[in-house]
Amino acid sequence: MRKLYLGVTIILLISSAGASAQFLGQMSPASILKSGTGKIGGYFVTADDALAVVGSLRYGFGDVVEGRFRFGFIDQDGPGTDPHIIVGADGKYLLWRYKGTAGSGGGFNNPIDLSLGFLGEYAVLESIRILGLGGSIIGSWPYTFSNRSTIEPYARLSIRYENVEARHKFPDHVNGDGDDFEVGLNLGALFSVTPVVDLTAEFQLDEQMAFLVGADFAF
Repeated sequence: MRKLYLGVTIILLISSAGASAQFLGQMSPASILKSGTGKIGGYFVTADDALAVVGSLRYGFGDVVEGRFRFGFIDQDGPGTDPHIIVGADGKYLLWRYKGTAGSGGGFNNPIDLSLGFLGEYAVLESIRILGLGGSIIGSWPYTFSNRSTIEPYARLSIRYENVEARHKFPDHVNGDGDDFEVGLNLGALFSVTPVVDLTAEFQLDEQMAFLVGADFAF
């Protein structure tokens, strides 16, 4: 059964379709922070038609549950535009904890960390507001170097409901309001330089293509 789940996960990750605006990305692997521990940090987002600076707070609520809150400012490309707010909340529930490959006695050990997630994002751009709510599946694989630092490549497939509302109403032409369901794929890696400092880089493969880079600090 676990092999079936893994196969379905891989198929979903490589077959995702294009999506519309989603700016906050994933920026963390499938693994979960230890209960009662947290990380605070920030990152920079450059997208097709916008730039954003975002702060992040992650916290472990149990052995298999983690939550996160994010807040920042986003500036859409174009003359005379001003920065506006972008906020988000998300969480993960750990389904599999990485246990390496099968031992000499055969059998099956979890080859990756695998989590189910939920996500919410609200962004204000120059002409529209965007609300996204949805779920995701996140897979990552941890590798530990000889110096005890680690790297965790990860992938996230997200499926979300999205509502777009025009900030300014123009009765004589279309204002861009609408509802839709969208799919997006994020590919990245988290590098734990020390037990306190993490660096993360990520590509968002989406209709709103983006590159994200940031750092987190344990507390």
